[in-house]
Amino acid sequence: MLNSIVYQARYGHDISDNVYPDDIHFSENLHVFYNSATQILHVKWQGEVSTKDFREGYTHIMRMVRVYKPTRWVLDLQEREGIHREDQRWVFKNIFPQILRLLQRDVFIAVILPVSLYESLVHDMDGDDLIVNDNLLIMNHCLYYEECLRWLNEVEKTNHKV
Repeated sequence: MLNSIVYQARYGHDISDNVYPDDIHFSENLHVFYNSATQILHVKWQGEVSTKDFREGYTHIMRMVRVYKPTRWVLDLQEREGIHREDQRWVFKNIFPQILRLLQRDVFIAVILPVSLYESLVHDMDGDDLIVNDNLLIMNHCLYYEECLRWLNEVEKTNHKV
């Protein structure tokens, strides 16, 4: 509970009591938490991230995906210093398909990043990597956190109507 309060005070987010210390901070460059009230996984990368740290970070994220099974994510890359093309390809070829196979549902990721980085993120994307067994991984580019939440909430409402 104390860690939840500290996190709320530090980042100004309202998160549930169902957050464990290991889920809040993985490394100097990666902060991850799952909000059980909104059922959204929050992933924030910042600074310069080596390939080793990047892959270890996604190993931790995958552990959380196995536990919480989130279909809605906020992926905050605002404070990330560049994205290595090889790491980017690795996520699209390995991590995203693995998430789709594990969850067996559509996954929605709201990505916060500056417009200047958007082109480099989607440049080498192959749409086939984002479809597994008729389940889609849909990414939406956002400029700020509140925009992400609006989109993810709208997606949630739309999915419940279908």
